[in-house]
Amino acid sequence: MKKINTRVGLGISVIALGACLSSLAFADAPKTQENGRPQCSGEHGGKPSDADRKQHAAERFKKADKNGDGFLTQAEVGDKRWGRMQVADANKDGKVSQAELAQAHADGKLGHKHDKPHA
Repeated sequence: MKKINTRVGLGISVIALGACLSSLAFADAPKTQENGRPQCSGEHGGKPSDADRKQHAAERFKKADKNGDGFLTQAEVGDKRWGRMQVADANKDGKVSQAELAQAHADGKLGHKHDKPHA
């Protein structure tokens, strides 16, 4: 009788442990959007300083400016990205300067990348 009780107790312990671990896995699961992609938590490692943001923007701009002329064009950034950023082309010359891009951000024409629905 003692052997049966030990087996039952061990079985219950294993089931309880499994239930506990699975509940932890579900609790830590990231939130997802309707399309199954992870939902942005809105937390990006704290708020960067204005200087950090400006430096990051300058680095990204320089990287995207493949011919180094100080402007971004549709050919350099691609159709999808150009579709989002062409609102910054204030003088409608088909290219966007870093100043135009900064002004578009300041005017709220370009939102946070997580504000846009995924295509």
